[in-house]
Amino acid sequence: MVSVGSPFGNVTGDEIAMTTVTPAVLEHLRAAVWPALERSYSLPAGMLEAIAGWETRGRFDNQTSPMGARGIFQLRAIALEQVRRDSGIVADPNNPYQASVAAAILLSRYSRLFSGHIPLIVAAYNAGEGSIRRFMREVAATGRGFLSAETKDYLRNVLPILGA
Repeated sequence: MVSVGSPFGNVTGDEIAMTTVTPAVLEHLRAAVWPALERSYSLPAGMLEAIAGWETRGRFDNQTSPMGARGIFQLRAIALEQVRRDSGIVADPNNPYQASVAAAILLSRYSRLFSGHIPLIVAAYNAGEGSIRRFMREVAATGRGFLSAETKDYLRNVLPILGA
């Protein structure tokens, strides 16, 4: 795991669970945390900001979706459990620093699973790993696959931010 200081010192616990990520915290995430995580987890530059930006529609606030996804990366319980299994890290999705690490771990996992193919990585973040595995099996078997309207919309909005 990458250790990156915060404007509040060494923050690793629940000290930063907040409703809206302050401008100072957001600037620190953009300038130091997200680039360091992207380098450490071999993710494309800008991927974490693109995901967090779209998940919160540019508000970068800690909200809870009707599906139970929480925080600036809209992490669901199943994703947090996968992060725990893969890394041993128990992340609080409402802590923007912990959520950033959890999102990087998930995206890195999807990058390995889908051979670095950015549209599949982004689709897996939105729809879930199982849905994209199913999609790939359908494409392999029939030449066509099904993606939900939400995932198609997600790809249409996130991929241009990444230049993909």
